[in-house]
Order: sequence, then structure tokens, then C-alpha cells
Amino acid sequence: MIKNGCQGEDVKSIQEILKKLGYKPGPLDGVFGEKTENAVIQFQESYCLYADGVVGQNTWTALHSALAVSMDEQVHPLTSHDKQGKLLDWVRVPADQYRDGYDRFFLREDAAAAYMKIREHVIKAGGKLTSSGARRALNAHVGASRSATSFHYIGRALDLFVGSGMENRAKDPFIVTPDEGRYWRVFARAEGGTEMELNAVTYGSRNHGKSITGKFIDITELFEKEGFKRIRARRSFLKGGSWLGAEWWHFQYEKGLEKGISTFGDELLKVYTERQLQGSPPWQYRNRIFNLDWF
Repeated sequence: MIKNGCQGEDVKSIQEILKKLGYKPGPLDGVFGEKTENAVIQFQESYCLYADGVVGQNTWTALHSALAVSMDEQVHPLTSHDKQGKLLDWVRVPADQYRDGYDRFFLREDAAAAYMKIREHVIKAGGKLTSSGARRALNAHVGASRSATSFHYIGRALDLFVGSGMENRAKDPFIVTPDEGRYWRVFARAEGGTEMELNAVTYGSRNHGKSITGKFIDITELFEKEGFKRIRARRSFLKGGSWLGAEWWHFQYEKGLEKGISTFGDELLKVYTERQLQGSPPWQYRNRIFNLDWF
């Protein structure tokens, strides 16, 4: 088990492999620090391994297998994409762990910077920002509830912890209120917030809210100010369908995207090489256009 704090030749080998695979472990000095840990976590997420930043047997094997594939691809290279440029960094940002949610997650660097501005405001007011995750591995399962064109693949989306709102109006860190067009507005409890009376809904009472008073800050407004947009609840949710259709927790960073011009493929190529994308479910939809057939 090789982890943060370890030193030696094995650590240096891990760093060298990570660098060859396109990750950024920091200096190749045999010292397992935060940069190496971040690179290991990114590798583990990309290969659907348990992302704890620790190199156990499974991660060790996966690293060497990935290196062998990479070396073969260098001998038989793929055609380069003419729009490939310098990749944006993945940045690990903090979250407030609530129940079994996460205390950190990854976003691409511009989205991460915007998120940190929001977090600073929320924490200063005495609120919380929880997390159910953000970045999604390229080979992650897709289906009816997990789109292959999700903003999670391109580092532009995050999910607040799904159990931190719409469950208990009296205790949840977030209060969710209905808005027009199947949208929600999310408010965080905060001692430094504004006294409000809100029409709070829950998973069990999704069409009929209940009045609740307290001090809150408008999370939706903060996210929108920094370029993050909310998405609609699924129609099925409001008709008694699965709670997974609520989507109140999802915010996606749309700043810089041009309607009718920006493509899903161009955004993928800002955080992954074409070699990494080849054969992945998201890459099949690279020609989707923002606000036309990709939202």
C-alpha cells in the first residue's frame, strides 16, 4: 500500500508512469506528496477504480497495464485532432462532507475557480456546500439516468449531495423550493444569511410545499452569478417517478459556451487527449452542438 507520505523507488516508478500517461504527479523525486496523490486519484477515477489516492494491488496493476497500452499506441499512433490544444488542469476542490457524501471533488480549472468563489461566500455566511461528486470517468456506465453527453465528463458540472436537501425541512443543509418551468431554487441554511419564509418541498411531498422560516442564502443565485446553470426536474419526477429525477442538486458551468457553435467534442478535447477519448461512450457524441442537440 503506497500512499501520501511514502518515499522510495516504488513511489518514483509510480510518478514516472503517471507522467507518461499524461497526469501531473509533480517532481519525479520518489516522495509521495499531494500532487502525486491528486494524480493517482485522477487515474483511479479514469479507470473506475476506488479513488482513494492509495496505490494498492489493483491500482498498481492498472498503472502498468495503462502504460503498456500507451507504449503500443506510440508505436501505432492515432491520427491527431486538429483542434487539440493545451489541456486544462483538473483541480481538486473541497466540499463539506454530509452523511456519506464527499469532502472533495474535481472540476476543470476554470469551473473550479468559479466554484471556489461561491464556496468562499457560503462558508463566510456560515453555510455548507455538500457533494455527491463531479467528474465522471470516461468509461462510466451510461443509461436512462446517466447521459453520455453529461457536463460531468468535461469537468463543467457538480452535484450537491442528494441527501442534503428535500428530505427533512427542519434539518437539511439545503431547502429546495419550486420555480417556474420545472426548475428549483436552492437555499442554504446560514446564520449570516437573510431571514426568509420559504415554500419547501421534499421527496415525499414534491408537489405541495410547506412554509419554513429561518436564515438562508440563495445558492442558485450565487451559482448563476459565476456562470453555473441549473437544470430542470424530469417530468416523471413531478408525476410520482423516481426521486433521481429531481435534479435539484445539479449545477453546470456554461460560461464560454456558444449556442449553436460549441461542440461536446471540443469540450472533451480541452481536458482529455484524443487517444484517451477513443472508444469511450462520450466520444461517440462529439459532434453534438450546444443548445441544439446537446444541453
